[in-house]
Amino acid sequence: MHFAELSTEAALAVADPRHITRSELRRLGLPHLVYLRSGLVDGQQAYAIHAADGTAMAVVEDVEGAIELAAANDMTFVAVH
Repeated sequence: MHFAELSTEAALAVADPRHITRSELRRLGLPHLVYLRSGLVDGQQAYAIHAADGTAMAVVEDVEGAIELAAANDMTFVAVH
């Protein structure tokens, strides 16, 4: 699994990530940053891979499948609180 690391310059450029603009998000690698959400689909546990802007990109049955799919497409998971 890949984890995103921000350079010091990028980290200083955004003082509060809750107020990040779309252009700042793109500079951080929007096409390659993703996060994982779990939920139920037809009563079954499923995991959705979302782009950094919140767009749902794929739904898979397990975390391992999500990791493989993201790695195969050069995407990096980031933690979302």
